[in-house]
Amino acid sequence: MPEGTFRTLSAAEALAFMIAATEQARPYRLFDTRDADSYARGHVAGAEPLAERDLGQWIGRLERAQPLLIYCYHGHASQAFARIFADFGHTEVYSIDGGFEALVQAMESMRSAPPAGGDAAPVPSAPLQEFMFREGFTTPDIDAAADNGMTPLMKAARAARLDLVDELIGLGADLEARNTDGNTALWLACFGGDASVVQRLIAAGARLDNQNDNGATALMYCASSGRDALVELLLGAGADAGLRTLDDFRAVDLAATAGSLRLLRHTA
Repeated sequence: MPEGTFRTLSAAEALAFMIAATEQARPYRLFDTRDADSYARGHVAGAEPLAERDLGQWIGRLERAQPLLIYCYHGHASQAFARIFADFGHTEVYSIDGGFEALVQAMESMRSAPPAGGDAAPVPSAPLQEFMFREGFTTPDIDAAADNGMTPLMKAARAARLDLVDELIGLGADLEARNTDGNTALWLACFGGDASVVQRLIAAGARLDNQNDNGATALMYCASSGRDALVELLLGAGADAGLRTLDDFRAVDLAATAGSLRLLRHTA
């Protein structure tokens, strides 16, 4: 894209651009130029509010080569903002035709569309679609990775949303997907602290002894954070208390409470 110019994209093209950029780990910025009340009532996940008074600040902060996507109500005001960024030397600036509503409709159409050349995939329920949209997923793929490699199942487990965890398991979500720290949904469920979610994942066959990038397991995390009930639950399910972290610590060495120490002392 020549310096000093910008392009317009249809909502579908903009969505495809964002999905590709996410898959390629290519950073971009998405701006919402509508008024503050409209933004507060609803905006595309990851979009940042942009007002005319803030332009100088953004122009001074952003890298000139970073892609910028801008939407407004219908696609007119966003062109004016895009032109200003382009005039200040930003080399990849896009205005989204049709604005916010068109972009939302494009996302909804993508969620409900069957995969090309294959049978229709199970469609997530409306609550799950809403959750995924709010959490930054721009694709209906139930194993998609968002920020920090987090999948919908990981985020639902961390949020203690048993209903969504149950649905995702039923849809065939990958129980062993690892985020950027090497943690699986079971670890995130322990972080969320809901025993029923932990039990559901175990019942579905989630591996108990995944070791993250530091060599720590869900059992070690629960011991170190004083989650005695979850320590007991994991031990009862067969978690291996003899595993060691990269620093050579076992779960019993990390026990933060007398309760966890009592449960683990036979493993010493």
